[in-house]
Amino acid sequence: MRGSHGWAEIDAARKREIIAAIETGTATAGPSHVELDLTDRCNVACYFCNQQDVRTTQQISFEHVCALVDELASTGLKSVRFSGGGDPLAHRDFGRVLDHLASRDVVVDNLTTNAALLDRGIARRLVAGGAREVLVSLNAANSADYARMMQVKPVVFDRVVENVRALVAERGDSEAPAVAVQFLIDRLNVERLPEMYELGRSMGADRIPVALVLNIPLARIDPNLLLHPSETERLRPLLRDILGRDRDARRLQINFPTPEWNAMLDELKRELAYPEEPPLFPTAPAFQMKNGHCFFGWYTATIRGNGDLYPCCLLMTPDYTPLGNASKGRFTDRWNGPEFTKLRSEMRDVLLDGEKAQFDPERHRVIRPQCVTDGACWLKNIYFRGDQEFYERLGQALERARRKDRFRLAARRGFRRVARVARDLRRVARAARDLGRRASA
Repeated sequence: MRGSHGWAEIDAARKREIIAAIETGTATAGPSHVELDLTDRCNVACYFCNQQDVRTTQQISFEHVCALVDELASTGLKSVRFSGGGDPLAHRDFGRVLDHLASRDVVVDNLTTNAALLDRGIARRLVAGGAREVLVSLNAANSADYARMMQVKPVVFDRVVENVRALVAERGDSEAPAVAVQFLIDRLNVERLPEMYELGRSMGADRIPVALVLNIPLARIDPNLLLHPSETERLRPLLRDILGRDRDARRLQINFPTPEWNAMLDELKRELAYPEEPPLFPTAPAFQMKNGHCFFGWYTATIRGNGDLYPCCLLMTPDYTPLGNASKGRFTDRWNGPEFTKLRSEMRDVLLDGEKAQFDPERHRVIRPQCVTDGACWLKNIYFRGDQEFYERLGQALERARRKDRFRLAARRGFRRVARVARDLRRVARAARDLGRRASA
């Protein structure tokens, strides 16, 4: 069991609604999944966190969260993701929020947290409510490196480790929630990869994701801390070590943004006879890249702690204009308002353009280049591309819409030609009249 960005909770009827709305260029009744960034407050200050650039001290009140969940549930909300902004557990009423979600049968698809505030009461609620996944950003193998990366007192590290172990104990034999303990490597801690792996195993993690610290906007990170693709050989013995330790348990989750490193990873797996596993994110035969562009405008939204609305967490940056605010009034009015309508119009244009889609700053004012360019956004189809029936139906709907769009464009061009001919004829007629008048004079 693992998070699916809410897709595991969506039934066939809802998927058909999304496809029909894309085909016709209309809105769905509401989002099926939302990311609720309940608070902008955080109890750590990770040096690699892009949310620091938009962080405030605001949070959504418990009363407004309940009203928002009630409204969204009435229009088809099935699941939520809790992330940041700040740390979700920094919201003083987080436990009560979990209780209210359970009362409305809304599933916690994913909780991403540093787990410093993950007490036993929260752990019990997550297990009882059937939360699908808890992703703990631990990032470091010891308290000193944790203090460097998260910029807090070293003692917090030990508290986090014990909190995660308590969650695993509370879960017992249940499959939910799946617990992932994530580590991030940079130039100063890459040699500790074996320690990271053993710590994740000792905590009872179901998955141990390992990723790179990557550059983020506004030059927040010192580039000297970042590992470079040319350092393949430095990483090779470390990866060989942890892959060898993991051969039977198969808890590692590694997928680098660097092709050279992924090639080395595949080579090491062959060398170590590391068991072949089904892909984490399988691709259905019906999935085609031309139909794989983002459809989040019909499916989801991100709500920040100050109420600002975004298409997704990856566009929650200082230079992006929010699509309204959910602090006052009805969310439905925002969902059907001009900003989300414009978002859907631009996303639909990209879907109809298919493999020819290119970012056009004149046409695209709400989406960004990464929403269009292949490989620039990992989120837009990774959780969904294994859904055979959905992409089969979506492909058929897009082909119908493309044909209509071609007819519409052809008709528009025909009307323009007729209009030009009519204008030319009027000019000729006026010229003839003027010539007749001059001749009679």
